[in-house]
Amino acid sequence: MIENGCIVLSGELGFSRQILMKKSESISMTASNKSNLNLTPFYGAGLIVLVAVLTTISNGLTHSLPKTLSSSQILFFKSCIGFLLVVAWHRTTLKQLLTTQNLKWQFLKGFAGAAGNGFWIAAVQVLPLADSSALSLTSALMTTAGAYYFFSENPTRPLLWAIGVGFVGVLVILKPSSAIFNVYSLYPLLSAFAFTASSLIIKKVAVKDSSQTTLCYLLFFMALCSFLPAIYYWQPVEMNAVLRLAGIAVLYLLGQLALIEAYTYTQAAFLAPFKFARFPLAIASGWLFFGEHFSWSTLAGGGLIIASYFYLGAVTHRLRKVKPLN
Repeated sequence: MIENGCIVLSGELGFSRQILMKKSESISMTASNKSNLNLTPFYGAGLIVLVAVLTTISNGLTHSLPKTLSSSQILFFKSCIGFLLVVAWHRTTLKQLLTTQNLKWQFLKGFAGAAGNGFWIAAVQVLPLADSSALSLTSALMTTAGAYYFFSENPTRPLLWAIGVGFVGVLVILKPSSAIFNVYSLYPLLSAFAFTASSLIIKKVAVKDSSQTTLCYLLFFMALCSFLPAIYYWQPVEMNAVLRLAGIAVLYLLGQLALIEAYTYTQAAFLAPFKFARFPLAIASGWLFFGEHFSWSTLAGGGLIIASYFYLGAVTHRLRKVKPLN
């Protein structure tokens, strides 16, 4: 959201790596292109870190926008500009780009993406960047748990332990019993939940549609879903805000393209640790540019969420190695 803004942002394309590999091979691959498949895995890792940097800049721009702008208006600008850029880039193959056999699922993915981005933008506008970023880490855990539940087997004890530890991390950050509890703190969690739904839908749409088609429809349906709320809450936009909105859209688009490239050429399991680079980057950005001071509870809660994710990943990896032997 670029799940979180982008990240989708950040776990959205992990499931479809093998599908994307097959699709990339079918698009007139030359011998030189095939050699790219042997690129070092750190090529993909570098792209994931680049996505984290792009996301941090995008979140900073969103954080700096006038608070009078609604999240739906910001999302509408971001989606429209991104959609127009994609269409302009693929203008010679527009018919092929818009061809889909999964229009219903594309809409559902776009609706979930609009909800996730809307909640995320609202959170970034009012919360310290460190807090919103720490809470958004739950999307990786939710996506893993959701994929395991819907596409594998019933919940196992390690999965329940991981969810429990992650939930404790959320409580440490939120401090719900504290007098300073803010309802906006729930927005990153709602955003993570919506991004998880969007990520799981990838499993449906990526089988028949290209990643570029999915990205195009994602932007189109996000713009469509945010149109009426944006009109209802519309506020005049100054030129410097328009430039920042355009920058947010471009960063979002670049992040999505980098994610596609990274997951196409590198194993998702190897990339997982690098996705969490956005957490320290968000802390540094909030401190350097907005004078925001992070708390130890934010660090501790974010650490617990990350630890729960890696615990679940390690257990899942071990079980997959044991299964063939049995």
